This record gives sequence, structure tokens and C-alpha cells, in this order.
Amino acid sequence: MFVERRYFERYTKETVFYLKIDNKSFEAKMIDYSLGGIGIIVKGMPRVGKGDVIDIAIKSPDISISGQVAWISSHNSGLRIGIENIGQIGGYIKDFRFSDTLIGLQRSQKTGLLRVELDKIIKTIHIRKGDMVFSASNQDEDRLGNMLVRKGKITPQQYAYSVARMKKKNQRLGKVLVSLGYLMPQELWKVVIQQVEEIILSLFTLKDGWFVFKEMPLPTAEVITLKLSTGNLIYYGIKKINNIEHIINELPSLDNILYFSSDPLHLFQDIKLDASGKKIISCTDNKSSIQEVVSASQLDNSEALKTIHALLSVKIAVTKSKDSFSEIPKDTREEILKGKVDPEIKYMVEDLYQRYKKLSYYELLGIQDSASNPDIKNAYYKAAKKFHPDIHFSLEDISIKKKLNQIFSYIHEAYTTLSRPYKREKYDNSLGIKPVLTPSRLDEARARFEEGRIQLRQYNYRGAELLFRQAIYFSESIAEYNYYYGLSLVKQKKFRAASHAIAKALKHNPFNADYMAELGIIYLELGLQKRAKGLFGKALEIDPEHILASKGVAKILKN
Repeated sequence: MFVERRYFERYTKETVFYLKIDNKSFEAKMIDYSLGGIGIIVKGMPRVGKGDVIDIAIKSPDISISGQVAWISSHNSGLRIGIENIGQIGGYIKDFRFSDTLIGLQRSQKTGLLRVELDKIIKTIHIRKGDMVFSASNQDEDRLGNMLVRKGKITPQQYAYSVARMKKKNQRLGKVLVSLGYLMPQELWKVVIQQVEEIILSLFTLKDGWFVFKEMPLPTAEVITLKLSTGNLIYYGIKKINNIEHIINELPSLDNILYFSSDPLHLFQDIKLDASGKKIISCTDNKSSIQEVVSASQLDNSEALKTIHALLSVKIAVTKSKDSFSEIPKDTREEILKGKVDPEIKYMVEDLYQRYKKLSYYELLGIQDSASNPDIKNAYYKAAKKFHPDIHFSLEDISIKKKLNQIFSYIHEAYTTLSRPYKREKYDNSLGIKPVLTPSRLDEARARFEEGRIQLRQYNYRGAELLFRQAIYFSESIAEYNYYYGLSLVKQKKFRAASHAIAKALKHNPFNADYMAELGIIYLELGLQKRAKGLFGKALEIDPEHILASKGVAKILKN
């Protein structure tokens, strides 16, 4: 949970509990939690450090883990602590969405057994490097023979005879059915896949029960290994839920706008969308609310809501408030609906795998070193779709998955570097590339700056910070860009970084009283009273009635 890439979904919930540290009890409050760990605020100043192991026991949600302190920061009432789960992954289905659990295990590429229990029902999913490859159940209706009889593939008499033969010969039922001529090998394979999928799909209808993931090598005696798409099973698992009240309770407000995810890893999963899914995708425009998409789809209301819930669960779609900003390439919808794998992809993967580490980020994405942010994003989406890890489901070669994962990670690394001005500048310097100020770059800078101001007014300080950074990258000598960048940092209490930003603004505009006063206030926060006093004095020389500078002087005199 507390590493750079979070694999498991984080849930926000505040719960008061008591924490024991050094045999002393401290009142604590949980802020958020996931299968990867929890975030808490502890009252007082307990003696705790990074790397310490703490046992956590919370009643609601029911969480009992052994956790390691990943980070600590000060808080108004004590300490804010991030704790990483170092024990088994598990919990109650009511507290952790099953789809999020499967996605987390896939993203973290874990291997082991996921066991789900409810009363006397026990079902197990075999997971290899994040992919579901088999499942088992203790329920009679899930057994292969009963399933074959239900589907009319064999008669009850043939099933009974096959079971007797299986016990006598000590062979698998499938092998006996084929040897007796009841099934062709191809038929058996299809039915086994259906059986395994139906066991997994049935788990999505559970409202209660608990689960635990045991990380371990898979049993070598299990000769059947399937390739099952996590996204596909989640999508159709959600659609098996017939309780529309449950679906509505799981959905956010129907007034929320439905967006496409901005993450290609989610967008281009191996999911065979049904007609309803394609209809909802075609009606999603990043502008319409859930209710408006439902109306535009002309689907039955419950079918439309169920489909939207499924798309949200696999994270192809996301919801945000009406003030949120999201931008993805224009042809994303068409690319999702197309869903075809290039027949030459195996050779493309092999070729790129041999040389990708020798390519620059620009060469990897197929763009010029002067490319704009939209060009970088378009190239990223194109490359991410072509070399998405889920492509391995369409190929026979099992070694392809590892190669795709490595290529995709490098593509993602290229994008995160080139799309962030400060990282791109550092990378360009390492290549000896000097940014050239052209009219298009100046326009790009102004556009990023104006969008940053919008985000700042909407209290999205982190988003504003990133946009102001981008503006500075394209045109670093504009004082206003550096000043607003500093303001976005102040709002996040990043005072030292803010002081550097506004000092740069003053360097480009040395007689601006507003910049001086703001920097003076920041210096007060940093305890640099002498520097602050000097700046307030200079600001008041320029503008004797400057309000912020006057307040700063009054604050110094009061102290």
C-alpha cells in the first residue's frame, strides 16, 4: 500500500481504536485501509520508528494484521503513520470488494491459493503470477460430472459408470470420459474451462463470507493450467449479480460524470465486451453523468446500471465530480471497442524485447524530442495498447507475458518521465537536449498555466502543482508561473519547496511586492524571521499599504 505503485484499492473509513506500543495504550484513528495496509493517526507521541512492527486489531471493518511502519509524519493531534501489511492477505467480502482483490493480486503478480469460505461453502482459485489458472469447489453442483449432466453432455448413467471406472483405474474423470468415448478431447477442454470459470463467477454473487490468500508455489500435481483473463471474469462476474438494489448501493451518485480511465493498463484489458458493454462505451463521452449515459444507451435501466457497475469494477470507467478534469486521446473509445490483437504481435514483442533498453524514451514512443504533452500522451496510449500485458492471453508462448510486462513497464516509465516537466528536463539534460522556445511551446506553457489556476481555485492543489510545473518546463523565465507554482506548494504546506519557487519568481521580477510579501510569510513558517522581516520591509517600501506585508510585520512584532 505504501510503495510507489499501490496494487490494492484503498477504502476511506474513519474508525477509532486503541493501539499498544511499548506496553502503552494510545488512542488512534484509522483514516483508510486496503489489503496492503492502513493509514492511521495516533494521539500523543508514541516511540515508534520506520520499520517497527505493530499489531493492529480493529473491529469495524474487521482488520487484524501484523504491520510494518512504512512512513511517519507529524499531525495536529499526534502522528500520521502508514502501516504496510506484512502478514497474509485476507478479510471479509463485505469490507473488500472481490473485484478489487483479484485486480490487486493480478497487478502484484502473486502466486498462490485464494480461498473463499461462507458457512460450509469452500472455493479456491489457483493464481500464478497474478493470473487465475484454475479453481476448485467443495459443492456438488460445481463438480465436473454434475455440470456435464446438467448441460446434457452425458447421461446420469454414463456419469455413474465413469465415476466407478475412475475409482477403479485411479484416473481423472476427464481422462475416463474421453477413453470411454463419451466426450472428445476438445469438448472436455471447453467444459473444463466453463467449469473453472463458473466457480469463479459464482463468487461475485456472495454478499458475505471471508477470504484469505496464501502465497505459495502451486501444487505440481495439478496438470490443468488455464489462461483466464481477470478483467473478463470480473466483468461477467459482476453481471451475474441480479440484485439491482445491491448494484445501486455499490454505484456512486448517478449525477457523477462517467469518464474513461486515464490508465491504459485498465483501458486495454482483455475483455470481450457484450452488446450492453459496447453500448455503454459508445455513449460515454467524459461529459455525461451516469444517469445521462443510461438514458442515451436506451438499454433496460437495470441492465445499463449493471453494465456500468461492471465497467467501473474493472476500472475501464471511473467517476468524478462535475468540476473534475480528465483528458484522454480522442480515439480511445474506438480502440476499446476494436479490441483486436495484431497478428504480428508475437514477432513485434520479440523484436522490441531485444532492443528496448537501448532506446531512448523518445525512440520507444516514436516521437521527436520536441513533442508536446498531447503528442506524448497519444504515443503512450498507442504503445500501451499494442504491448498491453493482457495480450499474452491470445498467444501460446508462456514466455511472452514476462516480456510484455517488462516492455510495458518501460513504456510507462517513459511516459511518467516525459509527461512531468521537472523529470523531462532532467532526462533531456542527460541526453544533451536543450529545450527550444517556439511559439507552440509558449502557447503550451500558457495553456498549462491557465488550467493550473482553474485547479487551484477548485482546491485541487496537487493537480495545480503539476500543471504549473509543466508551464515552467515550457517557459521557465515567466515570473508568474513560478509564483503560482509556489502558491500551490504553500497550500500543501510544502514551505521549503515553495520558498525556492517564489524566490525564482522574484529573480525574474525583483520589484514585485506581492512576491516579496508571500515569500516573507513562507519564511515565517520556516522560522526564518530575520529574512521575513527584510522582505516585508522591501515590500512596504514599494507599496506602503501592502496588506499581506503589513500583517507579516504585525505578526513579527506580536511574537
